[in-house]
Amino acid sequence: MRTEEHTFSDFYLKFTQLYTRTQVEEQEEERIPEKVIRCVWNDQLIKSEELKTTDGRPLEVIFPGYWNFGSGPDFKSAAIRVDGTLLEGDVELHVYGCDWKAHGHSNNNEYDNVILHVFMWKSRGLKPVAETPADSTKNLSRPHIHELELKQYLKQGILQLNEQLDFDSYPLLNQFNTGLCHRPLAHLTQEKFAALLKSAGDARIQTKMDRFHDRIITGGYEQTFYEGVAEAMGYPSNKQPFRTLAETVTLEGIKQLVPAKASCETKTRLIQAVLFGVSGLIDFTDLPKGTSAKDRTYFSDLQRNWNRHRKKFNDRLMDRKEWKFGKMRPANFPYRRVAALSHLVVRHWESGLFADTLECLKSTLPTALEKGYNAVTRNKVLHFFCLEADDYWAWHYTPDGKKLAKKQQLVGPDRSREITINIVLPIGLIYARASKSAPLEKALGLLFQTKTRTTDNQWIRFMSHYILGDKERLLKELDSDRKTQGLMQVYQDYCTRNQNNCLQCQFPGVVERYFK
Repeated sequence: MRTEEHTFSDFYLKFTQLYTRTQVEEQEEERIPEKVIRCVWNDQLIKSEELKTTDGRPLEVIFPGYWNFGSGPDFKSAAIRVDGTLLEGDVELHVYGCDWKAHGHSNNNEYDNVILHVFMWKSRGLKPVAETPADSTKNLSRPHIHELELKQYLKQGILQLNEQLDFDSYPLLNQFNTGLCHRPLAHLTQEKFAALLKSAGDARIQTKMDRFHDRIITGGYEQTFYEGVAEAMGYPSNKQPFRTLAETVTLEGIKQLVPAKASCETKTRLIQAVLFGVSGLIDFTDLPKGTSAKDRTYFSDLQRNWNRHRKKFNDRLMDRKEWKFGKMRPANFPYRRVAALSHLVVRHWESGLFADTLECLKSTLPTALEKGYNAVTRNKVLHFFCLEADDYWAWHYTPDGKKLAKKQQLVGPDRSREITINIVLPIGLIYARASKSAPLEKALGLLFQTKTRTTDNQWIRFMSHYILGDKERLLKELDSDRKTQGLMQVYQDYCTRNQNNCLQCQFPGVVERYFK
């Protein structure tokens, strides 16, 4: 199987859709995915000091165990103390306690080492079933296995946890496991493995194109591109809040609010005031005593400008609770990303952000089409969104934070590169095909496949181990955004869809059938 080097192949997309259609869903979809229970257990988001087994014995979790990606119990090698007695073994998790029997675990010797069965609810059904004293202590798994019903021990409601958990960070890297797909992948020739990654990378871009296509028809290129850039500013934890913000404070709305002849600084402050106000992040009242007069003036200006325009958005205000600050570098906090979005809008005020991005791409076409992208032309595109600004957020992470020792970019090279790959490529391809610009489409293909360093993030580190087994021969193929995005698409299509349960995964069969 071969794909043309400079075009975007739909080969991977076709067989993935085929496998998805032919997969039989035998179980009713859960309101809460079992993976939520896994994440809760992995991070111990429970009131651990109050735990008791279903038969009333004190329970202490010493170690929750290692997340298991293969067959058998969900967590291996856990350690618990029940009624003062130390126990070591495995932990099995379910949404409902009765799933132990439904899944046939009692007759499966892989579960012989289970010491604890954890579930959210004892049984299915909307109405509580009246229990006798004997029923309340009845074991749902095996007599020697202790059981824990989580619902009363959660630190937050289960629906809140489902919304707040950052699934992109799960599962955590476990050095003892590799997926079942690793073996067939390791047996592929270098050429066929590269072909698989390229096809999957193309599929990822086409999937993103599908997501943007209808939005372009209804909202136009500039508004859709602005929304996409906003989403990328919040990736991954605040992606949805940023999209909501950009859909609420539209480019057209900004143009109506901001005087066309105002200075860049005035425009930026006005836009920031509205974005911070609508987002719910504008509460800057508790500034520390050491805040300079200049900074106090900046925050008072924001509040004053927001007070002037608030009525226009009163029915669409967001809640500060929608934004996440945990498990991220302070440089990626929403404050700085909101500020960066305002600067980008002002920087491209005259022609538009998408129009200027297209001009940047077109300026590289002659060289790229003749010789391919070199370091200079590639960085011109990839660093297009890099942003330096001399304002408060270049020197601070939060409204009440200490001033940084050194000014920082509001958008750095890594974030700019992510915007280019995730937003510019798919929307640029839609534009290229709609305008029948074969040179632009070819240049975008060349940009996507140009060799570059591998992106370093949690996903890539996890997949490099779990799918590729840290094998140097396979890892060295991750030499372009096209291939790296391909690996991410494989994870999304198969690992995520199957909740990291290798036994349910079709991908090893896909490798054998289509690529061997």
